[in-house]
Amino acid sequence: MGLCSSKLSEKADSIKSQKEIEFQYIDGRRFHNVETVVYPLPNDEDETDRLHFRHFLTRYIWQSNFSAPINHLLDNPETEILDVGYPSINIIGIDISLQQPTQIKPNNFNFVKANVLEGIPFDNNTFDYVFQRSLMGAFSEQDWILVITELVRVLKPGGYIELMEHSMLYNMGPATKRLCDAQMDAMKIRGTDPFITLKLAKMLQSQGQLENIKEEVRECHHGLSSNKAELNLSKTAVSNMVTLYAAWKPRLTKTMQISYEEFDELAKISEKELFEYDTYFKLVRVYARKVVNGNNEIIG
Repeated sequence: MGLCSSKLSEKADSIKSQKEIEFQYIDGRRFHNVETVVYPLPNDEDETDRLHFRHFLTRYIWQSNFSAPINHLLDNPETEILDVGYPSINIIGIDISLQQPTQIKPNNFNFVKANVLEGIPFDNNTFDYVFQRSLMGAFSEQDWILVITELVRVLKPGGYIELMEHSMLYNMGPATKRLCDAQMDAMKIRGTDPFITLKLAKMLQSQGQLENIKEEVRECHHGLSSNKAELNLSKTAVSNMVTLYAAWKPRLTKTMQISYEEFDELAKISEKELFEYDTYFKLVRVYARKVVNGNNEIIG
């Protein structure tokens, strides 16, 4: 028998090599391996599941996928919507594409791989609605200014931009505060601002091309309640926080200089504290309309 090379094998090796360059693995979790990416959390299947779980929790809290007044746009088949985020976050784009989702990927929805910090691959004034969320740990404050400018660039005059991020925790017990402080330290080391959520409205105001800027806030509590619906919500919120601890573990154990066993023990104590102290975080949505200049006409 002779030995022959396989083009399929070469292609598979090439794909494998590309993935090895694009990703890095830390203690069994997969992370980005791009020099300019500061996002601290994994991008593996476990994290995808957590973000999906978080999406449904968020949608329940708001009882909606968005706050901007865009219902009239959704009735128009020509409407163009851009959902900026990692693929696992883009589930909201799918939800909007289908008012009653029955497909994994609807026909009117497409994924585009790009780095927003390097520019979105679309022309000026392309989209009627641009939405971004859950990227508070992905950008420095200066990057946020650049990102918002880029999102506004591709937004049509009269169209809406909407951002949604969550705050850090309030009403923390000792173990929870220790973990939260370590998370903030880890973010600052990577050049990101743990309190950027509180600055988004001002960033939209200072962008220069936006008007009718609005901010809406909801609180997500982890404490026990006699109300069955609120109790189920708090249990869901605690479950989400536990999976978030697991996502942070490879980085926080190094920041805190503790073992995995010590971290797991802190996480267990924190899980109880979330109920006992009624720890909560804020979900913030800010949205605005792009100013219409000259002869541009607003639809709706």
